Parts: sequence; structure tokens; C-alpha cells
Amino acid sequence: MKISVRAYILIGLILLQSVIVMFLTNGTILKLMNNVVVNFQYSYYMGIVINVLGVSAIICIFYILKFLKIEKDNIIKLNNSKEVIDALQGQKHDFINHLNLIAGMLQVEQSKKALDYIFKISQKVESVFSISKIKNIEIAAILGRKCTIAENKGMKVELDISTSLEDLYIDSLELCTVLFNLIDNAIVELENCKEEEKVLTIDIAEHEESYVILIGNSYPILPENLHEKIFEKGYSTKEGEGHGYGLNIVKQIIYKNKGDITVESYENVGTIFTIFLPKGECMEKCS
Repeated sequence: MKISVRAYILIGLILLQSVIVMFLTNGTILKLMNNVVVNFQYSYYMGIVINVLGVSAIICIFYILKFLKIEKDNIIKLNNSKEVIDALQGQKHDFINHLNLIAGMLQVEQSKKALDYIFKISQKVESVFSISKIKNIEIAAILGRKCTIAENKGMKVELDISTSLEDLYIDSLELCTVLFNLIDNAIVELENCKEEEKVLTIDIAEHEESYVILIGNSYPILPENLHEKIFEKGYSTKEGEGHGYGLNIVKQIIYKNKGDITVESYENVGTIFTIFLPKGECMEKCS
């Protein structure tokens, strides 16, 4: 049994015990139930002390639950940090391979090919390291990990990040859930397509009062009549059970945080999901 489950069981037992003790030491209730409950002869002051201890136990339970939530969030952050480390180790391995390849080209006097290869790699490095602009470690971890997965599957990742996302109104873990679902869906669709070029596009920018996140996949082209239907709970273009919930969750999270999401789909471009999220400062002014 998980530690968190044991903790919740223990909290439930303490709460039950506190309520029962307070119930049995409350003179008014005992008088009303005189024929049912044996009237224990507690002194007036002892009854007050026991009731105070019972209320204190309930307050402690509230803080224990709060601490458990914080601990759960910290574990999620730690797991995301591990993903960042794994991604960096993978990039280190790739970087060494690139250097060895360039060295090999130079040894056989293929300097032009080596130079072209350096320019190509530098563009890729600049794109990947744009993730470092994002101040939030969880969001950066999700983006870095998913981009690596897409590239390992033979997809071209077009990444453009021009903001740090440091004034988010939405909770960072909820935004991670949104990104996780949208990027995973895009990767699955590209993985199943038969097109030679498979492009995953991620653009993150900011306007005066909002952040704009664009996630696109070059395949498939989504019919206009499905642009709203794909957000319905249980609806999915994938076969089998267990699908059709991710986009519905995405929409609920975005709407709950006063944002919006749109879908566009064009020939030779693909399908694009655009998310609009208000900034924290803007929401404070409006409230």
C-alpha cells in the first residue's frame, strides 16, 4: 500500500476518533440521547479540554492534508527535473557524435561538407536551447522531453520560444497537463502517418495581456466539422477504448483558467491548436 494511502487512512481514523470524543463529551447531545448513550460523568473543565483537543486534531488534519499536497507537487517537480537531466544527457551524447562526425570529415579533407554540417547543427542547437528561456522547470522539462521523443521518432521539430512564461495565471502543473496531451496527440498522429516529412511545430509567444501557445502537426488535415467535436468527452479518431478524454481535459483546464483554445487545419500545413492564456498581472487588475 502506498505511503500516501496509509496517511489518508490514518487521517480518517484520527478525524473519526476526534468527532466521537467531542460527541461524547458534549452535554447537550448526551441529554438529547440520554436513553441511547451512557452519560459519562466528566467534569465541566475536562469536557472543555477534550473538546479543545478534538478541534486541535481537526485543524492538524487540515495542515497534514495541505502538506501531503505540497509533497505530491514536489515529487512531480522532482520527476520533471529528472526528465530534464535525462534530456541533457541525451543531448550530450548527440553532441559528442556530431563532433566525431565533423572531425572525421575534416580528416578526409571534406571541409565544405563539415562546414555545412556545422551550420545545420548550430541551427538545431539554437532551436533546442530556446527552451532555456522558460523559467518554469516543469514546463521546460515537458517541452525538452517531448521534443527529444519526436526527433527520435524521425520527426522534424520546429521550435520557437520568445517568452519566459514567468507571469502565468494558470498553475504550471495544469499547463504541463495541457502541453502533455496536445504534444502527445501530435506525435501519435505524425507517427501513424505515411508522409515522408513529419513536422511538429511548437511556438510560444506573449502579447500585452496574454500568452499564446501554438502546437501543430503537419498531418492529418482535420475536417472543419470536427474542430469542435474533438473536444467532446469520449470522442476520438483513434480506434479502441480509453481514448477521447485528453482534449476534453485540455479544454476544461484552459476554460477554468479564463483562457481559450482554437483549432485550424489547412492543406500543406496540417492541424494547429492555438492556446490563449491570460497573464497573472492582467487577471489581478481585472479582479
